[in-house]
Amino acid sequence: MKLFLFLICFTFSSISFAVDIASCSNPIGKAYYPEIGLVTKEKSGWEQNEKITNGIVKLSKTAKEEYDILFVDSTKQITSSVEDGGSVLMLNRGKNVVSFMVIYPGTAAEIFTFLKNSSGGLEYIHVTSRAGDAVMITKASIMRGDCAFIEFSKV
Repeated sequence: MKLFLFLICFTFSSISFAVDIASCSNPIGKAYYPEIGLVTKEKSGWEQNEKITNGIVKLSKTAKEEYDILFVDSTKQITSSVEDGGSVLMLNRGKNVVSFMVIYPGTAAEIFTFLKNSSGGLEYIHVTSRAGDAVMITKASIMRGDCAFIEFSKV
């Protein structure tokens, strides 16, 4: 009986626990929207003030040592990149920087770089390329936001 309870507890604990590595918010930047899909010629071009007000990005690592990027965007919904069909891959890791790519096959690629800058500030950079037949609004963007914390030792 004890072994059975231990196995159940172990199974659920390894599934449900994730460690938050970084928490960042309020990205702002620039984006380019080409005239394709739902974007008309009049609405195409550069957006100089691209932002996600109250946007949140969290980097987490699951008990299975896999990474996920969770985000709250303009829809105000919490979304897991993995549950949304993305594959999260670590691109690089240094003492004060780590980058991940999220690939959504056929629709988008995103790069998230979390870093501690030379002044000691914590920030992230988010690069997006979204295109393909299944994409209604094609765009390329780069944004940055501040981070409340980044735990590089947990990567």
